[in-house]
Amino acid sequence: MNKFIRKIVNRLKRKSNVEIARDLGVRVGQNSLILCDPYKCFGSEPYLVELGDHVEVTGGCRFVTHDGAVWVLRQEAGLEKIDKFGKITVGNNVFIGINSTILPGVTIGDNCIVGACSLVTTSIPSGEVWGGVPAKKICSLDEYKMRAMPFFDYTKGLSPQKKEEAVRAAHPEWFK
Repeated sequence: MNKFIRKIVNRLKRKSNVEIARDLGVRVGQNSLILCDPYKCFGSEPYLVELGDHVEVTGGCRFVTHDGAVWVLRQEAGLEKIDKFGKITVGNNVFIGINSTILPGVTIGDNCIVGACSLVTTSIPSGEVWGGVPAKKICSLDEYKMRAMPFFDYTKGLSPQKKEEAVRAAHPEWFK
């Protein structure tokens, strides 16, 4: 069944993005969330992508498992059929920010954050926060937690109106 027909069938069956990613061949751990379109997000070799437990992949992310630039080399004798692929592995408890791209051969360790719009070209050790183009280490996860403490949102579950009231009361300087 071609990709277009499979997409229509899965939408009619109301499958979640995680279920669709698994159908495509992505290995997805437990309690993970995929907000990007799995048909676009995991490229032409989804079977080369492995996501651990409790991984959130936000909208617009791309997992690029091949290097299409080798096309330029295919005009050389003996390289007509050259291709370059790499597995992408994401550990447990990882957040990948909106519109980020993960390139072939990258491993992201456990307990990591990848900032929005990042281009991850190299592997990320466990317990680190990375961001940028190309992505670089910003801080450790523990440092991030300390920096984020003043901004923790304790309003989860409140109505939008009650949440706004709580945020205005906690941070009046944001509304001047």
